This record gives sequence, C-alpha cells and structure tokens, in this order.
Amino acid sequence: MSALSLLRRPAFGRSVLLALTLAAAALPIATHTAASASAKVAMTARPDFQLPFPCGQQWRLDTWAHSPALDMVKEPNQVGTEGAPFVAAAAGRVVQSFFHSNAGNMIQIDHGGGWFTTGIHLQSRAVGVGAVVSKGQVIGAVGRTGPTSNNHPHLHFEQAFDSNGDGVASWGAAGTERVSQVFNGATYGTANGQTYRNVNSCGGTQPPPPPARYYVDTFAAAPGYSTPGGTRTGTLNAGTNYVFCKVWGPIVQVGSAYNHWWLRTDLDSGSPWQNQYVSAYYLTRWGNDEAKDNNGVVIRDC
Repeated sequence: MSALSLLRRPAFGRSVLLALTLAAAALPIATHTAASASAKVAMTARPDFQLPFPCGQQWRLDTWAHSPALDMVKEPNQVGTEGAPFVAAAAGRVVQSFFHSNAGNMIQIDHGGGWFTTGIHLQSRAVGVGAVVSKGQVIGAVGRTGPTSNNHPHLHFEQAFDSNGDGVASWGAAGTERVSQVFNGATYGTANGQTYRNVNSCGGTQPPPPPARYYVDTFAAAPGYSTPGGTRTGTLNAGTNYVFCKVWGPIVQVGSAYNHWWLRTDLDSGSPWQNQYVSAYYLTRWGNDEAKDNNGVVIRDC
C-alpha cells in the first residue's frame, strides 16, 4: 500500500447501533505524510478558528480513536448533517481541493504562520486550489464521500501545524502534523474517546429560537380580523390562548387603555379562523402598547 493510501474501515450493517457506526469512523483514514524530516519549527500563534459551520449552529464533536482529529455531526439528532454548509474556519488560501480515493472530497486551507485545516468526506467542493477565502465563507458541503466515511454523513476535520517547516501539512493518520483543535478559545481532541455535545459554531451561548406559540390570557372575548383592523372574521374566546407573533396596527382604545399591537392567532369561531388578528388590548396582564406572553416574554414580530 502506498504512503498516500488510506486504511479502509470495516463496513457495518444498518442494524448496528449508531454508536458503533460512528465508532467505525475512528479508524485511521489517511497516511498523507510529510515530505521531509526537517528540523522542528517553533509553533506560532494559532489563528482564531471558528467551528467550520455558519454561526448560530450547534454540532457534536467526537474523537473516537483518532484524536486529535474530530468527526462532526449536527445536533441534536444528526438531521441536516448531510449537505450542511462547510465554511472556512479562518481566512486563508486553498492549497488542496480534490477527490481522494479513500477520503472522498477534501479541502485543505493554508491559514498562514504554518497553520492548516483539512476537511474530508465532503459532498461537494465550492473552491479550487489557489482560492483566497475569508473566515465563515462557504467552501463546500458536508457529505459521506470516500469509503472511509462508512457511508455515514459527517465532517472529518483537522487542524495542523507545519512543524517541520516544509510548507505543507500532513493529515489523516497518527504521526502526521495534526494537533489538538481550538475553536473560539476552547480546546478539543486532546484524547481518544471524547465527545463534546452542543458545541456552538461561533462560540458563546446562542440565543434559543423564538417559540412557535406564545400563551396569553385574554380578559374578554376578542373580535378577530383578517388583517389588523380589517374585515371581521370571528372571535377569540376569553381565557388562555396561543398567539404566533405581533404586528403594529390601528389603535384600539377604551378609556385610558389602548394598544397598537395586533396578535396573529387562530380564532375559536369564524370563517376563516386560522391566522387571524386580535388586538393586544385584550391581554389580561399588560398595559398600554405592551404585547407579552404570560411569562413576560415579548412576543416576536411577525
């Protein structure tokens, strides 16, 4: 077997547990070795790498048995892994972009100062050798190409430092120049058998998505309209109801109480009754021009 060959992983049947399927991805996947054995180079400051996915996403990272390399699948249940955008973890220049017989589609970026990143098993590549890329730029899509992917969608990702100073970074197996990985200041891949859950692609705590429904109390039956203040279509009964979002519209005022916000909701009666609008004036707990749910959370704009 040549020095550029990959060791093929054993295939697993569909009935095997997912954990075993992923564990199979732990076997060595490449032996793309350094071209020379030059004197060791002092490590320079590492670029500020982000997880190689668009901001606002969460991913699971596993070392399996090939630390410091990481296999990445999308949280919470891997749905959306295949075809997910693969982005540059930092600015740099593409130095490898080709289909490897065992690793599948792969891209390597030179980030300067001896630092490189490599992603393999890609579904597709959007950049070629020589392309200058910016941090966060989409450069491909996550896939399962190459026999060592075990036909399981994931991104195999490595950070490497050109420790022998030959201008390239070897990748894919023990003894290459890959190193423990740092994303957004946190270190990963220091040992085999590690799993990291819900890692944010751009660091920090990502805000949770707004709820699909907000629960509110109304003090009286509220007339429903096709648009804020438009055609009357039905009624939302008094009590606890759900609403989807709010829009600014014509004022509803009784005495000193008023509200410009209108809440999109499903009515209890009328035709049509779905996705109609009632005035936030009817909310029990809040004052003028407020539109919050029963927990005090401001209802999102439509």
